[in-house]
Amino acid sequence: MKVRLRDSIPVRLGVGVLVVTSAAFALMLLIAAKQEENQYTNRHLNEARNIAVVTAAELGDLMMAGGGTTAWSTVSTKAVQRGQLVGALRILVLNKDGLVKAGSESASIGTRIDTSNNAECPACDSAHAGDFPTSAILPTPDGSRSLRVVSPIPAVHACKACHAQDEEIRGFITIDFDLSSLENSAQERRRSILMLGLISGMVMLVLIALLFKRLVMRPVHALIESVQRLASGDLGERTEVLGRNELGLLACDFNRMAERIEEQVTKIEAANTESALLYTLVTEASKNLETTDFAMSLSHVIFEKLHPAHTAFFLETADSSWICAAAGKQQEEIMARGEGTLEAALVSNTAQVQQLLGGIPPELVTDALRTKRLQFKRQREELTLALPVVAEERLVGLLVCVGVTAGIRVGEEMLNNLGAHLMLATVNSRNYTGAITDGLTQLKNKRYGLARLNEAVFAAGRYKSALALAMCDIDNFKRVNDIYGHPAGDAVLKEVSRRIADCVRRPDIAVRYGGEEFMLILVAADVDSLVMIGERIRQAVAMKPIGLDAAGGALEVTVSVGITDFRDDSDNCELFINRADRMLYRAKQSGRNRVEVDLCNRS
Repeated sequence: MKVRLRDSIPVRLGVGVLVVTSAAFALMLLIAAKQEENQYTNRHLNEARNIAVVTAAELGDLMMAGGGTTAWSTVSTKAVQRGQLVGALRILVLNKDGLVKAGSESASIGTRIDTSNNAECPACDSAHAGDFPTSAILPTPDGSRSLRVVSPIPAVHACKACHAQDEEIRGFITIDFDLSSLENSAQERRRSILMLGLISGMVMLVLIALLFKRLVMRPVHALIESVQRLASGDLGERTEVLGRNELGLLACDFNRMAERIEEQVTKIEAANTESALLYTLVTEASKNLETTDFAMSLSHVIFEKLHPAHTAFFLETADSSWICAAAGKQQEEIMARGEGTLEAALVSNTAQVQQLLGGIPPELVTDALRTKRLQFKRQREELTLALPVVAEERLVGLLVCVGVTAGIRVGEEMLNNLGAHLMLATVNSRNYTGAITDGLTQLKNKRYGLARLNEAVFAAGRYKSALALAMCDIDNFKRVNDIYGHPAGDAVLKEVSRRIADCVRRPDIAVRYGGEEFMLILVAADVDSLVMIGERIRQAVAMKPIGLDAAGGALEVTVSVGITDFRDDSDNCELFINRADRMLYRAKQSGRNRVEVDLCNRS
């Protein structure tokens, strides 16, 4: 939503200031004009009273001296003089009936002015001199206005000789004053006041605008921008507190609210991350119990959920060796192996271990090994951690993450919970792997191999997928035990098993079938590649002599290989194994150190 210009607070405030200021000055103008008009009227009322008194006295003297036309002419001459003296437009002398007897305007002499209820002769129908002087505003022929002041001609002692004794008033004097000068000055004053009002309003508007912008709009705009950024998802947004007023208090409350929102969202995101991570971990651990699969799945889960630049999971196996599954943004998932205990390998810090650690600070790993507790470090808003997996006070695993971004909500409590789940999953994986693994050769044992073969045969029969079985046997192995002893025979078995395991693919299963005989379950193997697979195994075993450990020296060892493929729905494990055994027997009978493949019924 955008604020329209006419709806904005500054515009409305400015218009209000102008309206209020203009109204105030207009009221001041009216009051001043009225006061000036009253002052003007009062001043001329006093002047008119004085003129009336003087005129009445002169008129009485003239009348006592004989009166007549000469007397009224003399009064008219005096009226002209007095009109010029006081700046009057016209002075008229009227009798009680309104007949103009004398005046400064000769054309009006002899005319009559109505004295009864006439606005042009206010109070002329009054018989009491105490009601005077009076005034009225009259229009003039040229469109302007004039002030008429009416003052009585009182009956003096000399008048009573000829006129009634009880009369207080013998006539009236009307004096007209020009109001154009007053109106011009008032108009000029109105213009001045109006201009002053506009200037004052603009100055006041500017001052209010500056103060309003600084004290109100600046913190309001800052708060609006902060609210918009917070609403868009920037939980770290805080507004600047500008001043110690109500808006400053509002900004402080907003910052506290934003902090609480960030805390709650952080807790929720951390809880969601932890729940998703632990749920996926438990799910993957239950599906991949064998140590190698478990390590790879764990490394994949950590990489997918925490998005580190590099992650590695070290796991000690049951035969006092270790494996490590590593993944990173700049590399694909890899699986590495090493001999000896895991702790010794990490302490040795060989080139292989350094590469797998992916640049984690050495002190984190050292402290994790020493304390057997979580170690982490935040640098440039990225988290690097070393999480040891300890079972019965012994290091059995180590999770390393380098460069977990700040966008992933990871807390110490969550990592400790992850360590507890890792410990349980690691122990289960080690126990399960130990139960299905031959202790000498580290290949899968016969029981496990037969169970997997039964599953593979069922799947191949139902889904028409490719499946092959290879049986391998060490040539003349009995002579090794007889001549060099059983320790030498064990050394040969372990090395041959290692070389065979290196030749098979990850989906394939290498099994120690019994004694010096091995079974290989080749899943989804192409029929045309079976001979090549058998040859690769044979050549890997025979490529160089095998050291005899304590017996000393080295011995050239060969194997014979028999391979067959799965036939049809009527095929079963027993027939499958028997055909492979026949091919192995044929290889033995044909001179050993060779590969025999039974594909005769394959269309």
